[in-house]
Amino acid sequence: MEKWQERRILILGTTYPSHSTKYNETVCTGGIEEESGRMVRLHPVPIRYLKPQHRFQKFQWIRAKITKHDSDPRPESFRIESQSIVLEDVVSDHETRRGYLERSPHLVESLEALKERQKADGTSLGIIVPRDILDCSIEKRPESERAEWMRRERARLSQEKLFGDAVKPLDFPEIEFAVKWACQNDQCPTHTMHLLQWGIHELYRKLQSDPDCNAKVIEKMQSELDEGNRDVFLFLGNFRGVMYNFGLMDSYSPPKRKDPDQFSLFS
Repeated sequence: MEKWQERRILILGTTYPSHSTKYNETVCTGGIEEESGRMVRLHPVPIRYLKPQHRFQKFQWIRAKITKHDSDPRPESFRIESQSIVLEDVVSDHETRRGYLERSPHLVESLEALKERQKADGTSLGIIVPRDILDCSIEKRPESERAEWMRRERARLSQEKLFGDAVKPLDFPEIEFAVKWACQNDQCPTHTMHLLQWGIHELYRKLQSDPDCNAKVIEKMQSELDEGNRDVFLFLGNFRGVMYNFGLMDSYSPPKRKDPDQFSLFS
């Protein structure tokens, strides 16, 4: 594509920020391009540093100038000119939201199918409707990870002048949130992935002083991913350093359709 092109993108979600020596901090944002229905990965997006007129939310349309990411070989990865972001309407209707996901060429039946596409054409993003959500759990990160995070944090804060704006402290993500699930494929061996969604980290941080914090967070995860009452869509993406390894970036769980035969995803 040309260096910069304006695109209209429906935002699907964001991951928790991580340190970056080049960009201060990096947040991976996923979305669907209006023109093609394809998923895109926008990074780095300086979400915590965006001015209010550029700060988007989930399932909001934005217009922005993007360009193929020059240091990321994954075909769906783009850089975004953050000052060019124009906020448009938020899609609040569940049926309309479903439509964008169900019509996307990135909707696949299983993780195995997604990995086959990755081998064939480099596909690095996918949408999966699991057959079963088997477990939600949380686990405290080891102290060794905290020490490494704090080392990076000190280095980042010491380079404040390099990044121009005042550098905001970035809390260590104390907890990993795991989801165990099975694909629509009857032969699925089940998968366990860490949920990287920013929102679940924020919920834990807000409840951290509550003695029932862990139980409340797990209850929230179970409620959001209850495939008995909700139609669960999982948003998966692979990692630049290990292309065959996919992670659970975010999810969307609207109330279950009253007529389950209204739409058959893979018939």
